[in-house]
Amino acid sequence: MVLHNKSAYPQVCFDLLAYMENKWQEYLTYHTISHIIDVANVCENYIAHYDLDQTNAKLIRVAAISHDIGYLSSPKDHEEVGILEIKPFLEPLFDSHQLERINGMIRATRVPQNPTNLYEEILADADLDYLGRSDYDTLSKGLYKEFRHFKMISNELDWLDVQIDFFKNHSYHTSFAKATRSESKNKKLKELKHKRASIER
Repeated sequence: MVLHNKSAYPQVCFDLLAYMENKWQEYLTYHTISHIIDVANVCENYIAHYDLDQTNAKLIRVAAISHDIGYLSSPKDHEEVGILEIKPFLEPLFDSHQLERINGMIRATRVPQNPTNLYEEILADADLDYLGRSDYDTLSKGLYKEFRHFKMISNELDWLDVQIDFFKNHSYHTSFAKATRSESKNKKLKELKHKRASIER
């Protein structure tokens, strides 16, 4: 996975990626460096679509790169864990208001999502962009393996129940995501329901 618009990212983003690469665990088969870069790349589409200024775009890029660093410790409350972990990297570079903006965007990815402004909506939607994409099946296999590792599910039927429930309770926040991802996401939900019904028969 290649980071798009690489020159627009501050050096701290590459420092964080290097830090994560050195510490990442093999059992994290969905929450990977590739996922982080994917979310950052999706954010680039939002930055362009909403014609965001350089300052806000920079904060979004840092939040995108940082949003899952807490998985290095645990999936539980990983957003808050991650916010503490990135603090030494970011404090020398951003003022308190900017840090809170970044932290707010990271918190906005917590499920159930509850973003409070456009920037938080962007990161929340970018994090779950794959739900409405053609590569959902490929990416979700990694999440299935993670769920099995953490004993969150026992079998494929459990997995389908979790995914169907998640799809039904999730809505995109930005007008951009609603226009570009909702239809495909709804189609995938129908496929998941059909697959579950087939297993039960």
